[in-house]
Amino acid sequence: MYHKESKEIAIHHTMALAGGFFGMYALMTRSSTFGSSETSNLIFLVVTGLSGSLHSFLIRLGALLCYIAGIVFATLAPKLLKKGTLPFISIGIDVLACLLLARIPESMDPVLALYPMFFATAVQWLAFTGAAGYNSATIFSTNNLRQCFASLSEYLYERKPEQKRKCIFYSGTLLCFHLGVVYCWFCLRFWGVQSIYACLILLAVPLVLMVLSEERHPAVFRLFTLSQLSANQKNA
Repeated sequence: MYHKESKEIAIHHTMALAGGFFGMYALMTRSSTFGSSETSNLIFLVVTGLSGSLHSFLIRLGALLCYIAGIVFATLAPKLLKKGTLPFISIGIDVLACLLLARIPESMDPVLALYPMFFATAVQWLAFTGAAGYNSATIFSTNNLRQCFASLSEYLYERKPEQKRKCIFYSGTLLCFHLGVVYCWFCLRFWGVQSIYACLILLAVPLVLMVLSEERHPAVFRLFTLSQLSANQKNA
């Protein structure tokens, strides 16, 4: 059971690297449009509807439908396909999204240009919804931030090892997400819109981890599992 948890956490944290890259890429290349979440898009959908801008409304509506399609696909896929295939399919969709995004010109409407990302990140959200019993997204940070500091507060007050372990897990997700942001920032300085190709390297890491067996390659998983320290203390 411990080995399975360690592998899940390592894969989850490495997927957060790609999630951070996607978020940074969308914000910096597409007029501060966040392609990994629908909160702002839904607000602007209402605004464009009220202002009477049919063109903008339809583009926003299309983005919403892409996101919903990703959620529906990721919800039904495990029921129709072989168990355990959705994470592999999600990474494949992320790769395809990267290839499409690299081909979309900078002059295109920023929301329309992110349609592939809306679909891909919605699938990723459900395919990698958490690890080791924790509910955690790899494509945005709000809940991860809340869980991190809520568990830290509880640990400082009650000193329960489980709260420490939880805090380390969410801290690891936040750290990896923002390492992806930093990596994207440097890539954007050199390659601009084409820097999305650099995300393929990040997507290769969790893919390799899913294929590897932890029993044969334990050091690889310890490298990416930031909750290892807490687990070792618990087993001591």
